[in-house]
Amino acid sequence: MKISFAAVALSIVVSGCATGQQSAGPSSGVIMSENFESTAVGEIPAGFTKTGNIAVQEGVAHSGKHALRIEPQVRGSRFISLDPEKVATLGGEHWGRMYFKIQTPTPLPTGKLIHITLVDGKGTSPLAKDLIDVRLATLLFYPNGDYGWFYNVQPPNGRKEFGPKSATMQKFNDDWQLLEWHADAATQSYAFFVNGKEVKDIGQHKGAGNFEGIEIPDKFETLSFGFTNYQPATDNGFTVWVDDIAVGKKRLGPVRGASK
Repeated sequence: MKISFAAVALSIVVSGCATGQQSAGPSSGVIMSENFESTAVGEIPAGFTKTGNIAVQEGVAHSGKHALRIEPQVRGSRFISLDPEKVATLGGEHWGRMYFKIQTPTPLPTGKLIHITLVDGKGTSPLAKDLIDVRLATLLFYPNGDYGWFYNVQPPNGRKEFGPKSATMQKFNDDWQLLEWHADAATQSYAFFVNGKEVKDIGQHKGAGNFEGIEIPDKFETLSFGFTNYQPATDNGFTVWVDDIAVGKKRLGPVRGASK
């Protein structure tokens, strides 16, 4: 579980107007939003960089016709990275949203599990003052086909990773899933939601100045959306789609008018 995931996806700041950006007024609290509709097939949106085999595809989408397709590979990272200057505009608190869909039947772990990260942020730990990966949407996938969500922080230099795991197990299907999260450095709190329902047993509400076991940075330096599997999968690996990514100062909720 040690591969660092790094940055990701969202669109252009609302005041900056990106192609493919979903409309939102100032009162909505949206800072960045991207639905990939104005990005050419085979490309990624302007204002992002990419790692691995990931690009916009037409034909499978949560809304509209375009989404990011993450190509299969046995192990590794495929994600797009948001300009760090735009990440900095979020400050110490943000809400995020992302839809994802995994092609089934899925591959399986070759060992005892696969740790998968979909959303990741890097920042300086308020406790140890080192650069940590905060996995804002991450799961553990087991050989019986079950998976469970958890909150996970990966420190460097031999410090052990940590975070609570959900007791409830799920199975992948062909549906789009809505992921939402909230991170707040001032109150050292984290909340995570799947299809509108909070996964309460991985929530963290430590209180101001209580960093142990959570370590939300004062600000994130990177945000990433995509797919990293840290352990190898069977067959060719996972095929995944990502759509309708957004972050802001208020809870963003589902995409209005989406057909799925």
